[in-house]
Amino acid sequence: MEIFKRNYLFLDVDVKRKEEAMNFIASKADELGISKDKQQTEEDLWNREKEFNTAIDETIAIPHTKSETINFPAVLIIKLKNSIDWGGENIKLIISFLTPKENKENIHLTMLSKISRKLIDEEFKLTLNQSNDANVVYKLIQNALNS
Repeated sequence: MEIFKRNYLFLDVDVKRKEEAMNFIASKADELGISKDKQQTEEDLWNREKEFNTAIDETIAIPHTKSETINFPAVLIIKLKNSIDWGGENIKLIISFLTPKENKENIHLTMLSKISRKLIDEEFKLTLNQSNDANVVYKLIQNALNS
């Protein structure tokens, strides 16, 4: 099972608010067959967000959920056309982790820790933030998840 595929990468997404971004994630998860219930997936993302803001620095947010509506673990990458307010941060890059509620190896923690480890690397973060080349972004995330 591939957690991150090329069609899970969205560049130059035009959303103006966090609410639109969350709706975009749930919609794409539904379209791609990752989710079996768009509304519930979006609600579950919001429930997690209410526990704590998922902006991890001034440019990146990692909204995530463990949900019964998720069919298989996946990572969606959304690069925004313009920064949006995400709990006080100006977010331009969204890395969304979608995980089934029941999963044997706590895959969400593995995905989160692998990406989080790479986000400490300034060069990785800079390239991820600045590149609009789908191949570059895809390889960066793929390498991070497979490290």
